[in-house]
Amino acid sequence: MDNIIPVLMCGGSGTRLWPISRAGEPKQFHVLSGERSLFQQTVQRFSTELYAEPLIIVNNNHRDLALREIGELKSGPVRLLVEPSIRSTAPAIAAAAALIAEEDPDRLMLVAPSDHLIEQAEIFSDAVAQAAQAARQGQIVLFGIRPTHAETGFGYIEIGDFFDDVSFTVAGFVEKPKRTIAEALFAGGRHLWNSGIFMFTARTIMEELQEYAPDVINCARRAVTMAHRSNDTIRLSADFETAPAISIDYAVMEKSERLVCVPVSPNWRDLGSWSALWDVGSKDGNGNVARGDTILHDVRNSYVHGNSRLVAVMGVEKIVVVDTADAVLVGSLDQAQNVGRLASELAAARRPEANLHRKVRRPWGSYESLRVGEGFQVKHIIVDVAGRLSLQYHHHRSEHWTVVSGTARVTVGDRIFVMTANESVYIPKGDVHRLENIGDDELHLIEVQCGAYLGEDDIVRLEDQYDRIIAS
Repeated sequence: MDNIIPVLMCGGSGTRLWPISRAGEPKQFHVLSGERSLFQQTVQRFSTELYAEPLIIVNNNHRDLALREIGELKSGPVRLLVEPSIRSTAPAIAAAAALIAEEDPDRLMLVAPSDHLIEQAEIFSDAVAQAAQAARQGQIVLFGIRPTHAETGFGYIEIGDFFDDVSFTVAGFVEKPKRTIAEALFAGGRHLWNSGIFMFTARTIMEELQEYAPDVINCARRAVTMAHRSNDTIRLSADFETAPAISIDYAVMEKSERLVCVPVSPNWRDLGSWSALWDVGSKDGNGNVARGDTILHDVRNSYVHGNSRLVAVMGVEKIVVVDTADAVLVGSLDQAQNVGRLASELAAARRPEANLHRKVRRPWGSYESLRVGEGFQVKHIIVDVAGRLSLQYHHHRSEHWTVVSGTARVTVGDRIFVMTANESVYIPKGDVHRLENIGDDELHLIEVQCGAYLGEDDIVRLEDQYDRIIAS
């Protein structure tokens, strides 16, 4: 039988993990537990013989990040399904099903978030393999996590009678409960944490969407039919943006009569808050979790994350301290679930710290804004080995490049030449140009932009090896 297609969801902004997680670079693309990002850990988790080539659903704003992270893994081919805008999980899953159904409507899909931690991947994959029979019979399989304590931050699945040897019917759902209710659910033994991981055939989920959310599946079908396809990237058409923004839980799961649930205990966590990261982190003798450059004195049961400089903390307990280049969070660990409110207030105030980090990653490397003033901006640009920016021009700005280290091949108009450390070039407004790293080390340079408008959308790409040009 054909292997199961992992459909990995990369949406969401993870605002409860601000200031590390931001709309421009959400939590799944950060190293928060372990040595790789949550997204990379997810891709690796589904790289066994049980699974086929993953289909990764990603918003257009995060496509470059996903490409870069996949490139770092060197884990084999993947396909990207690119959303023109975020429309919640039901339209995203509908589009994935419609795409897979073009090849085989009876192919199994395993839908999983890309920001979860599963420490015992083998146990989870064993449960997937055992549940495949029910999914092939037309059931929607939910994976319920056996709770280890009363948790108010997760939703719950109430299980009913046995469906087969490994799964149960689903008797109902409970939204994130209050403490007293969570304790009762935990004591009762009939409720599992809802992992948000599902398995079904493309045909099954499309039938259920047609029954309960026809607007969603019809928009998704049109978006797939009219999609722009190049290499391993499928860009959904603008039809996708007309779909109702509704979760798969509300659209299908709370209405369907074809649900079964498989209990599993793979050391799973939804790392949705700083308190959750404290829970899973390696603690010192005083119960502290510290990452990065930190010094703690007389600190207990706290989470301290130093991201850009030394962070020193003393004489406190049960707090969270998170440092970044442009923002610092200090608060009670007990209030960690409320950090998303702070991020919302920053977004409402149009603070740039709500959405972007100073350092922005691209598939070719990264850039960091060092100084912005009236009519100018200074950036530090790093180009990876073999990295190559697009052939492009700007309508509103000129640029000055000075190489700090490394070897660059530079195109300006009809000239192509090599630059090394302490050499500079001026690129007039409107001139076609390109930057490439042809050395054996990272290429570092300082860019000074001058002009009336300095936005990142003032880039007209003519050629691009990362497939960032959409044919008209």
